[in-house]
Amino acid sequence: MSRFRIGKRQSQRTKSVVPVRVWIAGSKDSHLAHTLDVSNHGVKLGGWQGEMKVGDEIVIQYHQTHAQFRVAWITGREGSSEKQIGAECLEPKKQLWGAPFPQGVDEYEEKV
Repeated sequence: MSRFRIGKRQSQRTKSVVPVRVWIAGSKDSHLAHTLDVSNHGVKLGGWQGEMKVGDEIVIQYHQTHAQFRVAWITGREGSSEKQIGAECLEPKKQLWGAPFPQGVDEYEEKV
């Protein structure tokens, strides 16, 4: 039986697929991933193949700008090494993505 989590995000997500570089806090090694959707308060990443756990702090670089995030959730498809990651931005005023996004509350329903 499927379970769903229902809630409200701080701001609406905008679909955007762009390459990013990711560091797990404390590591000098970076990994490539891509965004699936973004907002001022968070990001959904795809294409992640490294090890990471919920609660990890990460740094995401887009073009020449960096911002700190905290991993909120991780999911992957059975039989695939690629994972999707949801992360909360710890520096939302940095506008990592180059422009502010709509501030309306976004209701969501997510399969758990």
